[in-house]
Amino acid sequence: MGTMVNAKVEAGQPYSLTVLNQNSKFQQFALFQTIPDIVGPSVNPVSLAWMLGGAAPGSITNPSQSVFSWEINYQVNTGYIQDQGTTTNPRRFTTASNADVMINTQNSIGVTYLGPFPYGAPAFPAGPTNGKAGLISVQSDATIPTAIVQASQSVSVNVGIAMNAKPTIAVQALPNLLYQFTPKPTYYIIAGSFVQGQVIDTATSSNAFQVVFQGVTDRTVVFTEQNQFQDN
Repeated sequence: MGTMVNAKVEAGQPYSLTVLNQNSKFQQFALFQTIPDIVGPSVNPVSLAWMLGGAAPGSITNPSQSVFSWEINYQVNTGYIQDQGTTTNPRRFTTASNADVMINTQNSIGVTYLGPFPYGAPAFPAGPTNGKAGLISVQSDATIPTAIVQASQSVSVNVGIAMNAKPTIAVQALPNLLYQFTPKPTYYIIAGSFVQGQVIDTATSSNAFQVVFQGVTDRTVVFTEQNQFQDN
């Protein structure tokens, strides 16, 4: 995916990305994010298919368009990701509960598991409180199933963050850990068929195109007849 350049973010700031499709075939696109490694867990976060779009067949002289628009606002999510996926049912994050958070205040929250696993549900028992500025923190408690228990059901309990109420990043939740997310996203776009919340694996992300918002909040990229993205 190349060198990461973190986008400077401000709460409430609107952004947009326009894809000009010069390709002669209908195209589907997925926008996803990466963030710096999470402080706390021993595993790295996974990126999720965040926003989906499509574009009709186009040409160099008459490209079609797919437009993505969003604002910088955050939520914390908790839910599940199945261990195995198929072509028709890929691995994806399924939200069980979410809560609005901010970046510098109201940015720390606890997560618990209600009921017997896997028939209960992870949840946020109380609203957010003020935590360390610049981080979004999630503290798991002892009710979260252990890694062995989760593996026995071929599913993981996860916590993560969302933007515009759509999950972007997830990591496996384990008991009694503090997860600290640094909300400095880097944006990528990729062509292909995806579902909302689908796990973007390493093989898939290697074909992604980084969209850098350097001093701007609106970007345009081109998808060519050679099935490649390029700056407009």
